[in-house]
Amino acid sequence: MPSVDPQDIEKAIKAIHNVAIMLTGASEYVCEAGILKRLSGEIEATLERLETDFASLKKEFPGKFPKTLSPDSSLSKIRDVATMLKGDYADIKAKCRSADLGNELTTGTLELRGILRDTLETLGGKVPRYTFTDRIADYSGRTKSFLSPFASFTAKVVLGILLVAICCFVYLFLTMESEDPLVSSMENDVAFVEEQKDMLRRKRGEYREITENIKTFQGKELLRERKIELLNLSKQERKIKELIDSTLISIENKEREIAEKNKKIEEIRKKSFLQKLLRR
Repeated sequence: MPSVDPQDIEKAIKAIHNVAIMLTGASEYVCEAGILKRLSGEIEATLERLETDFASLKKEFPGKFPKTLSPDSSLSKIRDVATMLKGDYADIKAKCRSADLGNELTTGTLELRGILRDTLETLGGKVPRYTFTDRIADYSGRTKSFLSPFASFTAKVVLGILLVAICCFVYLFLTMESEDPLVSSMENDVAFVEEQKDMLRRKRGEYREITENIKTFQGKELLRERKIELLNLSKQERKIKELIDSTLISIENKEREIAEKNKKIEEIRKKSFLQKLLRR
């Protein structure tokens, strides 16, 4: 088994990917200079752990480490984004709002995930992990010896209390407050906003074309057929205008929801493990 737990590497990559999601759906709140600098610090701290962990994986190879599995290029891309986040605010503000920073960071994390998967497969397939469930199963096996006829009544009572405590902890752990549902929901919201913006651009183009056509009728004596055509164009103009207005409202509401979810994610990240466990 590798000296470093692959699960720890996956968690570190996911932490950076979550930042990428925030930057992809960046609102005014996320694009503030203070927030960007703090995100930069989080990325750099996580990068240090990743560099150490990948270096440990390299040592597991019996021969020369394959260049095709080198994470250096992907790590460098992510570090460039982290450096940019704490740079001159005037330069990065526009890139933040246009989601360019989030897209660059997402590319780096996806590359790292692929490299990690290929590295583990090259080392010999999926690495077995000693999970929390494994520990509980192992502990349950050991407790059978205590439940033998030779165990004292006191030992059985203590063991029963201990098992109840473990079950309570498992329940709290499985229902622990997590940022993952919010991140997943925010990904869907960002995709929805992008779709709405694409549709908005198309409808605005149609609206401009119709208004230009209507202008060609103004100040002219129109025959019956032309009047009917003008009436139809006016109806289309009104319907598209209503659709544009409703789409703008939908986008604004969804961006407000994204900002609120960003804020909630920040609050969850500031909580300790115990606070998350007890949902306080």
